[in-house]
Amino acid sequence: MKKILVFITVLFLAACRTSGASSGLEDFDHSSLKEELKEEAFQPQLPTETPFEVTDTQVTHPPNQDTVLMIDFMSYRDDHKIKNSMSLMAVNAKSVDDAILKFEEVTIGDITGQYVVNNAGAMILKWNKDGIAYNLTFYSGEISEEDVTKEELIQTAESFE
Repeated sequence: MKKILVFITVLFLAACRTSGASSGLEDFDHSSLKEELKEEAFQPQLPTETPFEVTDTQVTHPPNQDTVLMIDFMSYRDDHKIKNSMSLMAVNAKSVDDAILKFEEVTIGDITGQYVVNNAGAMILKWNKDGIAYNLTFYSGEISEEDVTKEELIQTAESFE
């Protein structure tokens, strides 16, 4: 009987540890977004996990520039107003530079990135991988209802594939 109780306890603790490891990130199926990006000049990596449940995405790029893609990840409230918003800017073969802000160096998996919170409270994480510069921004405060940590933003970046 004690062995069964110990086994159940170990199983329960393992399940708790596994569910806590995600830090509240939501799975994101990027297959339809990847399909939409096939026609673009380049195809950036996309997250497989996000700090909130994404219900809509929007892809834009500046006119006459095939080296920059902007991808907005959003969720909406019942009244159709934005509940949460996160943006990804991907720049092909260029770096995303913002000399005004003082970025902190962070580790994103096996690469080094930079993190800062700007004056408006937006969390910005940027890194370079395979010739593409990424700039992931989570808009906090009145724009988003979720509380997202720096670690969750880094975990989102680590989920890119």
